[in-house]
Amino acid sequence: MNAKAISAILATATGTASILTAILGMPSSALANTRVFSCSAKNVYVEVSRLNNGGLRYAAYNIPTTLNRPNLLLNGGTVRRNGNGEVVYRFRNANFLYAAVQDQGYGKVLVYKNNRLIGTNYCGDV
Repeated sequence: MNAKAISAILATATGTASILTAILGMPSSALANTRVFSCSAKNVYVEVSRLNNGGLRYAAYNIPTTLNRPNLLLNGGTVRRNGNGEVVYRFRNANFLYAAVQDQGYGKVLVYKNNRLIGTNYCGDV
């Protein structure tokens, strides 16, 4: 079996992003097609991107940062518009929920643990 066939099987079994990041050393940011939200807050910089496969990715970088590697990277988020007309991107990681909110201002990032709000970062609070 040639290397191309093995790569195709591995990509199907474990996900293209994981394979490209782990084996080829390709940064996961190279897989992002479009950044749909970004937030520079007091202690964190957050980006939400729509991937080439249509999925959503949440990347959080502790400040100061060089934006080379995120401190937290989550795939498989959801997006919806809430009753106030704000766009909310939601990403779950075990018992944590990260919500990036595009509102009429700069936006905000909310962190929940066990469905209880534990942190709010307002974009632009640098």
